[in-house]
Amino acid sequence: MLNLDTLDLKRLRAFQLVATNGSLRVAAVRLKQSIPAISGKIRKLEQELGFDLFERLPNRLVLTLAGERFLREVDGIFERAERALGTLQERSPEQRLSISVGSDHAWYFAPKIRDFLALYPGVTLGFRVYKSAEALEALDRGQVEISFGIFPDLPRTLERRVIVSSHLSLAYNPAEFGGRRKAPSLADVARRRLIVPPQSTVTRRLIETHLRADLDRASSLIEVPTCETAATFVEMGIGPAIVHTLCAERLLSRHVQAVDLGAKAGTVSFSAVYRKGALRAPLARALVDQIVEAEAR
Repeated sequence: MLNLDTLDLKRLRAFQLVATNGSLRVAAVRLKQSIPAISGKIRKLEQELGFDLFERLPNRLVLTLAGERFLREVDGIFERAERALGTLQERSPEQRLSISVGSDHAWYFAPKIRDFLALYPGVTLGFRVYKSAEALEALDRGQVEISFGIFPDLPRTLERRVIVSSHLSLAYNPAEFGGRRKAPSLADVARRRLIVPPQSTVTRRLIETHLRADLDRASSLIEVPTCETAATFVEMGIGPAIVHTLCAERLLSRHVQAVDLGAKAGTVSFSAVYRKGALRAPLARALVDQIVEAEAR
């Protein structure tokens, strides 16, 4: 029988996260536990309560009527806890956090950082835009605490959490290919100008590694620094471009279409990178958790 002496807030939190997001995975990511562990917590809670919280259907969980009523009560518990913690934070000294983001990735991380600041309005955030090599140097010097971007290799003093992975895509203007419905392939860009990232970038090195023959077949290469610039050039009919699929999905329009090149072109991982032990600081851990959880949804 559940009572205050045996109440386990972690089980309540696991239930709330699963019920709110409809996903065991989101709760597992947020609480840094395995999916079976989250499932076990919910079953233990059901045993203590004496009734089922979820109806277990193929590939999904649906709240029972009792589960819906219980969720409202649990939400109230955690709302009051958040208010209490907020009151304590308002009385604490100003909190600061310094981060950096790659220039071609700021659009992706900006809304997630906004949501974090909405939860922690008292935080003073130092924000810088760095290339990967610059970000690693800033981390090493202690100028930033967390860097977000593409980092294929890290020194031993740093560690990462992968946030999202992306293939590469071929972005093209349909008018340049006769307006046909079928998307072009890399073979179709032979003897055409091809828009690519600069040689100094991680993405370009990935392209060189996996698509060297396709680059050699292009009539010429145009190097541009960002996905947005590449999309503008594509829209103007200057040529097709190789960009991150994550970026391509955001830039699609009537004049810019894209085809995912799949695993054959390699995979780009966007990560949070920080000095070892840095996430023991509550604020830094909260920011990384917020971004990883948002992507898990």
